[in-house]
Amino acid sequence: MTAAKPYRLCLVLLGLIGVMINTGLRPTMFLYYTTMSNLLCIVYFLYLLWPWGRRHSVNENFKGAVTLAITVTMLIYWAILMPSGLDLHSVWDWTGSLLVHLVVPCLVIGDWLLFDRKAVFAKWAPWAWLVLPLSYFVFALGMAKAGVVYPNGAHYPYFFINADQIGWPAVDCYVVGLTLFFLLFGYGLKAVDGRFTH
Repeated sequence: MTAAKPYRLCLVLLGLIGVMINTGLRPTMFLYYTTMSNLLCIVYFLYLLWPWGRRHSVNENFKGAVTLAITVTMLIYWAILMPSGLDLHSVWDWTGSLLVHLVVPCLVIGDWLLFDRKAVFAKWAPWAWLVLPLSYFVFALGMAKAGVVYPNGAHYPYFFINADQIGWPAVDCYVVGLTLFFLLFGYGLKAVDGRFTH
């Protein structure tokens, strides 16, 4: 699997560049799901590149969780946060946003398609993959309770979980709807994976 190493090294480098540009290294920017999911991918693929990581078998179910986590970033940005996500003021801003919201997610999905063993996801995996996005929702609520203010001036990082702006019933609808969508997406990923042979 000689092609995997340069591919993953490229993914890590582009991820680091994207995170640095998109956050501007401002502390509160690291509290966004986008940043956290990109950092998760960077750390995970660094582990795979490290000699110790290459000597040990990769847990495909955890890799599925990483893949779904960054796919959540891409889909929510392009399906829900646009066109507000177009409020970018320079080519530099565009570059950072595209790296973390499109390039890194596509590279992670590509890594799964190109280099992972297939037809190995556990039956329970799609449910377990929900832990990361749901944990972030709980984390975001905790940060709001602690009084954190994001660059958007609100106590919540995204409008669809901003109870101050849209109310708790709307937040509940968004969270339930997104959870069901990504559960179905997880089962779709598992179904596609199952069509491959080992």
